[in-house]
Amino acid sequence: MTAAEKLYQPIQTLPERQINEVLHFAEFLQQKQLTTRQQAIPSGTLTGLRGIAKRSGSAPSKDELQAEYTDYLIQKYQ
Repeated sequence: MTAAEKLYQPIQTLPERQINEVLHFAEFLQQKQLTTRQQAIPSGTLTGLRGIAKRSGSAPSKDELQAEYTDYLIQKYQ
């Protein structure tokens, strides 16, 4: 006996109001499943770019970053 058949038997004995509650819950679960599928990031989009902007070697110090940014701004606005 499948899960759907096992679920169908006790539902038949319920009053109409409770059957509607079960139906609304099943529709809620179905909508939740569809929403979850739509939110998943397809492979090959952003996942393949992870780490692409990493520098080789150790991370620069705060002073080195400040100096690089200052040089960037000077070159940009000259």
